[in-house]
Amino acid sequence: AADELDRLARHEEVLAQQERALADVRAELVAAANGLSETRRTAASRLATLVEKQMRALGMERAVFQIAVEAGAFEAITARGVDRVEFLLSTNPGEDVKPLARVASGGELSRTMLALKAVLAKADRVPTMIFDEVDAGIGGRVATVVAQTLAGAAEGRQVLCVTHLAPIAALAHHHLRVAKSVRAGRTRVAATPLEGDDRVSEVARMLG
Repeated sequence: AADELDRLARHEEVLAQQERALADVRAELVAAANGLSETRRTAASRLATLVEKQMRALGMERAVFQIAVEAGAFEAITARGVDRVEFLLSTNPGEDVKPLARVASGGELSRTMLALKAVLAKADRVPTMIFDEVDAGIGGRVATVVAQTLAGAAEGRQVLCVTHLAPIAALAHHHLRVAKSVRAGRTRVAATPLEGDDRVSEVARMLG
């Protein structure tokens, strides 16, 4: 009771001490957030350069890829810091970079994701990746590069890829042939595992 009475008697002093402690913690938090933001901006510049180089190897020769790191309000700070990070992309000369989600087609989005995953392969712990339309609008040499990049991404994880190109399918360890059919007026889809000669025949058919 005496301690409680003492605390109440020193209310203003105790409040001032707590406000000073809060200010110290806030300053420490702001410094940590600013340090994280600076590290992010440096890493974003390096990552964007590497991803853009990888995208061009994947057939997006005129792509411009940037990463915007914008600091938000201190009140919105979390354990991840205070930044808002966004991927920006331009696929055509003369066009400004815009948010990736607004400008990329399905194939461009898949190849951008493949480029990101290829660059971050060693640091990325995602066990399974799925790519659809990654072969849209490509062929020849670029298809081979995409295939090799997918194979590299599949080291240590599972990669599922829907493709119509033989060079990409040829590097897979396992194959499923997906086919549509119409029976009794209804469309059905069947996925058939391929082994041995069936795999060779299907890749040959894709070449045709």
